[in-house]
Amino acid sequence: MTGDVARQRSTHEAGFRRWSTWWQVLRVVLLVLWICWAASSWWSAPRQASTARARADLSAGRMVSYQWAAGWDNTADWSWAEDRGLWLSGRAGPLFVWRTGDWRVHYAEFDRDFTGPTEPGSFDATQYSGAEAAAFDQLLQSAELDRRWQGMDSPPPLGNLAALLMLGLLTVLVLGPAPARGTRWFWFWVLTGVPFGLGLIWWLGRERPWHPAEPAPPTAVGRDPRDRWYAGLLIGIATSIAASLLLYGLRQVFGEWYVPHDAGS
Repeated sequence: MTGDVARQRSTHEAGFRRWSTWWQVLRVVLLVLWICWAASSWWSAPRQASTARARADLSAGRMVSYQWAAGWDNTADWSWAEDRGLWLSGRAGPLFVWRTGDWRVHYAEFDRDFTGPTEPGSFDATQYSGAEAAAFDQLLQSAELDRRWQGMDSPPPLGNLAALLMLGLLTVLVLGPAPARGTRWFWFWVLTGVPFGLGLIWWLGRERPWHPAEPAPPTAVGRDPRDRWYAGLLIGIATSIAASLLLYGLRQVFGEWYVPHDAGS
């Protein structure tokens, strides 16, 4: 009898160690995916440039795709859906967005400070925002470029990292062991609400199955001691506001090239 109990215990411990190893491997995989996602999002975030930079990239053959727009439709915040949309008006300009061969994205505004000669009827106002945009668009049409900016697409195969990360997170959150520090809904709001995906780092370091934490004992009135959904929601809101203020300050110090607008605000 004692031998059977010992064998059962040994089998149980071996199974626990095997699952623990797999959890730790998945933990490392998710962390690596997050690093790749954060780096590619920062690299491909749109950065403001001059119209002279646009002409230089076109003449040097560095421009591979572009799109005209009336302005930005929304401002992203480096959440899991970090795409920053464009407001399309059906004519070229004044906003011009282009991507170079190194997957950098730039944007410039034409006609704002244009002081060149403008003759009546020199351009069709229903197709162009101004004379400068009309002249530059003529150069673009002869360059045989892809007349469509492809959003915030990252270099393959990094373009679907956000979807892969979110799928992995939700799978572990729903099908994995019951969380010990917070409820599943608490971690859902933390994972989706904290900017830069930093909620993932907190989750990987604090919660099961990554951390060997045991559930806290119930309170005297039998209440679940874990953090609840509203705490996760408030954390997401508070960290978003704090991140916007911090990034605004960093942008003033280091400039938009190092702290692009899509990395917050």
